[in-house]
Amino acid sequence: GNLPLSLGSFDLLETTTLTTSASSVTFSGLGAYSDYKHLQIRVVARNTNTNSNSTAVYMRLNGDSGNNYSKHQLGAGGGSVYSSAGIPADNAEMGAVAGNKATTNPTSVFGAVVADILDFYSPNKFTTLRGLGGVMNETNEARIALSSSVWRNTDSVTSLLVYLSSADFLAGSRVSLYGRA
Repeated sequence: GNLPLSLGSFDLLETTTLTTSASSVTFSGLGAYSDYKHLQIRVVARNTNTNSNSTAVYMRLNGDSGNNYSKHQLGAGGGSVYSSAGIPADNAEMGAVAGNKATTNPTSVFGAVVADILDFYSPNKFTTLRGLGGVMNETNEARIALSSSVWRNTDSVTSLLVYLSSADFLAGSRVSLYGRA
C-alpha cells in the first residue's frame, strides 16, 4: 500500500511585530534550535519607501556581508516572466514586500515572503536558502517570485539578519522564525 506523505510540522520559535519602523530584524542564538533540521522565516511587511510599490527582502547569515552568496530569482507579473542572478553577492535575496506608495498601495496592503534555510546547523556544507514571495509591482500588477540563494560558507548558522533593499520596515510588519524537524 501507499505510505502517507509527511511534510513535517513547523514550530513557532520567535516572532517580532514592529511597533515602530525598523531597518532590520535579527534572530541570534540560533544554536539553541539545533534540534531542528530546517528554519523558516515568514515576513508579512510593508516598507517606508513612498516611491515604490515593492522593496526586496534580503538576508545575511552570521553577519556575513562579504561577497559570499550566490542568488537566483524567477518571477512573473503582469503577463511577463523575468529572471535574475547575482554571483557573487553580499546577501541572499528572498522576495519582496509592499511599498508605501499611497497612490497604488492602500495602507492595508502588506507583502509576504516565506524563506527556508535548509540544514542550517549542519557543518561541512554550504547553506541553501529558498524563498517565495508575492507583491504588487510598479505597474500595479500582481507579482510572484521564487528565489534561491547559497551561502558559500560551511559554518553552522547561528544568526540571521532580515532587512530591506532601500527602505525600513513599517510599524505593523511581522517577521517570524519557525523550526521544522
